Amino acid sequence: MNYYDALKRSGKILEAYFEQSKDILHSGSKGTIRENILNKVIRPFLPSCYGLSGGEAFDKNGNVSKQLDLVVYDNMFSYLIPYIENFIQFPCESIYGNIEIKSYLNQAEFISSIENIQSLKILSREGTHSWTVTPQVQITINGLPRDTGRNPYFGIIFAYDSVEVETVLNYFRNVHIPANLLPNAIVLYSKKIIIIHCKDVQIEIFPCNDFDKYKALKCGDDTLALFIGLLINFTRHSLLKAADIPKETLSLFQNLLAQNPGAETEISINRT
Repeated sequence: MNYYDALKRSGKILEAYFEQSKDILHSGSKGTIRENILNKVIRPFLPSCYGLSGGEAFDKNGNVSKQLDLVVYDNMFSYLIPYIENFIQFPCESIYGNIEIKSYLNQAEFISSIENIQSLKILSREGTHSWTVTPQVQITINGLPRDTGRNPYFGIIFAYDSVEVETVLNYFRNVHIPANLLPNAIVLYSKKIIIIHCKDVQIEIFPCNDFDKYKALKCGDDTLALFIGLLINFTRHSLLKAADIPKETLSLFQNLLAQNPGAETEISINRT
């Protein structure tokens, strides 16, 4: 047995759980669906080094994302700002990606999800490279390596129910934003469909921008297992670099020093 065989078995248990809960889930409560997906589907399968919370992200240029349903972030090394329960403000450097959760995906919810994912992916952060050890430690030798594309954001839409698959695909005809800001995958749970990046006949299971179409795949009872597998691939691929808080802190203190230049605010110390 390999990992995915075991994951498929667990996926069938999750499918059964969702079927038992469908009356509650069909009530249309986004909060209920979010908690079920978070606590039953995602959290048990991701190591504790990956945090999960709602919130918003910001970059060093002052840009702020829209409110994001479920942020996947580094829970070990990176920095964050707890705000209220289940809502955190994140330096964008701390984030792997986000999942927009919908009880029913129609055109309005589709556009809302696209805009939320775009608002994260557009945030500016320094790229990482293949010699990134932890978000706080990166190795360079004689200026190498020079690759800086190892921390792309990912964005997923998870819809418990939805309009027909063809209708969802047609929604893209009215979306006019760069491909790198679009979702990496859309899970239509009730339809047992995952819509995913594809280039020619190659499925893109890593968060890259080198794709030319979306492909709707019939996943059947493996839908949740494949969703978890995608999430594992997306997080494992990314090597984050923590926000440079020491640099920002030093800059703040230097500004304060410039504002308090007088002798009355200092005292000399004899070091002998």
